[in-house]
Amino acid sequence: MKKITKSKLASLKKKSIKLRLQIIEYTKLKSSFLGSCFSCLDLIIYLYNHFLKINKKNVSKKKRDTFILSKGHAAPSLYAVLQDLKIIDRNLFLSDKTYWHPEKSIKGVDFQTGALGHGLSIGVGIAKYYKINRINKWVVVMIGDGELNEGSIWESFLISKNWRLGNLIIIIDKNKFQANDTTEKVLSLGNLEKKIMSFDLNLIELNGHNYIDMNKKFSNLKKNNIPKVIIANTKRNFGIPLIQNKKKFWYVDKSDKKLEQFKINLQ
Repeated sequence: MKKITKSKLASLKKKSIKLRLQIIEYTKLKSSFLGSCFSCLDLIIYLYNHFLKINKKNVSKKKRDTFILSKGHAAPSLYAVLQDLKIIDRNLFLSDKTYWHPEKSIKGVDFQTGALGHGLSIGVGIAKYYKINRINKWVVVMIGDGELNEGSIWESFLISKNWRLGNLIIIIDKNKFQANDTTEKVLSLGNLEKKIMSFDLNLIELNGHNYIDMNKKFSNLKKNNIPKVIIANTKRNFGIPLIQNKKKFWYVDKSDKKLEQFKINLQ
């Protein structure tokens, strides 16, 4: 995998701000779970621009890398990236079809998600299919740390290890919040790293807002027989200091008068 040059890094950072502005515009039309969107946006930008081989030319093909956004309430981030890659157009991005959760009828959306805990199970099935049929492609599933409350996630950890799915990458967007409170208060995960390692999975940690760190960690991934779990340390509403890491702004209504202020405060 190529190193991220200074010019590429500048381009990714510029894209990050541009897409955050677009998501704020989206929110002004339709409301959104802004906190969740902005904690994982940089990760999705990196994946589609530097790791996953998904583009306008191959997006309709079956035998390609697969990305599943299991934390479906962050769908505007996925839609914004798909629009930036010209897989979907701006009119579709701002239309009623792109509403809050990934919609399978939209080009570039591999699976419809929304009910938490299901995306990883689907990803495990695809990774197994790829392995059986010797399709040398990645399956990447992004889940939220609050989503770890679902028992199906832990079942998927167990099965993926048992099936030796080394082509599966599970990204945990660890922003330490779920809905309108912290994960620690809602249902403490305890020592998450120790829990995951007890499944004998390949555990990696990275800064989910640092493109250099992301590239360093993803560059070392190999399709061996061990599934990968990446804990991405992120911040809710990252990029807007005014509301960053504040539990109140997990959801922002389109009528919220602070949206224009968010644009000014964007970094």
